[in-house]
Amino acid sequence: MEFSRLKAKQAQNRESLTLQPKEHIGIGQKSKIVIENYLGGQYFFTIDDILFENGILYLCESKHSKNALLPSNEDIKDGLLRLMLYNNLSKIQSYDSFKIVLRLTSSILQDSIILPNENLDSFIKNNGFSSSQITTLEALNIESKQNHFEIWINNER
Repeated sequence: MEFSRLKAKQAQNRESLTLQPKEHIGIGQKSKIVIENYLGGQYFFTIDDILFENGILYLCESKHSKNALLPSNEDIKDGLLRLMLYNNLSKIQSYDSFKIVLRLTSSILQDSIILPNENLDSFIKNNGFSSSQITTLEALNIESKQNHFEIWINNER
């Protein structure tokens, strides 16, 4: 168990020093976290962006696309997987309030939106999304509402 924890910490340290093009870091600070379960298990993760604003700590998993309106579905699924894990945190030491965010950015999007949002149609119209991208956006809107997290699309907060 100690060997496994050591390897996990080393991987976390490497990840925290690496800037991935698909993360488009820039609004917060890349940070390391340790998640502990009630059995004493420890899991080492790196958060792409951490922001503290108006008394709320935002944990952001970030995905970026340079040449498309949205990151790939695989990248979005990867981000959602991490959100499912973070969304089950019961508390964060030293912080009373926190929110979990999937941040999707693109170099070619015209505007931004925060999901869930009742007015997704104007965002879709302004950016000229394909039918498959519209399906993805609509699914993400439902997912964010049902699972109580936010999705920032091109939002710099």
